[in-house]
Amino acid sequence: MGENLRRVRRVTQMRFGASEPVDTYAQTYARLDAAIASTAARQDVLRSQVRAAWEVMRHYSAVTRSYGTRLKALEAVIADEQLAGGQTVDLASTARRMHELAARIEATARHHFEVVRAKESRVEELMQKLTSSKSQLKLAQTAEDHQNRLRALEAAGEQDPLVLGRNRSDHELRDAARLAREAEALAGLKGGWS
Repeated sequence: MGENLRRVRRVTQMRFGASEPVDTYAQTYARLDAAIASTAARQDVLRSQVRAAWEVMRHYSAVTRSYGTRLKALEAVIADEQLAGGQTVDLASTARRMHELAARIEATARHHFEVVRAKESRVEELMQKLTSSKSQLKLAQTAEDHQNRLRALEAAGEQDPLVLGRNRSDHELRDAARLAREAEALAGLKGGWS
């Protein structure tokens, strides 16, 4: 199929005078490099945000525990009836409100941390996919280069008078070509040269 595409390009170029096709590998490398750089910058920002969200969540966790301890201490004092009735009601309601407020703020901080951490995970996954794609592209380009060299050697061999004089059924050449085709087929079954 690749050979057919190259033939179509040559015919189109000869008929319409189109210039050589641009190197799609170079373009794809450039796009992947730009995406990797952008993703790395985003990853750095998210790491900072995760650290900050973690510290905020830890702080509000400590505040909530502190208000919880104060509420328990106040309830113990109330149980011993060491305060007058009016003071008890005021202190108890204030302590409960402060504890509930701290718990809500802690829950908000925890949610924010989880959201930022989920974003960081998605960016890390994207970075892995981008670097994997770049590696696969490099392998595909290498495979294509090797195929082109093999074709060039076969073409040169067919033109060489020494090769023409030899038996066309050269076993070594046939075996090498067969192994190359089998390797290409196996790589295609496994999803590329990765």
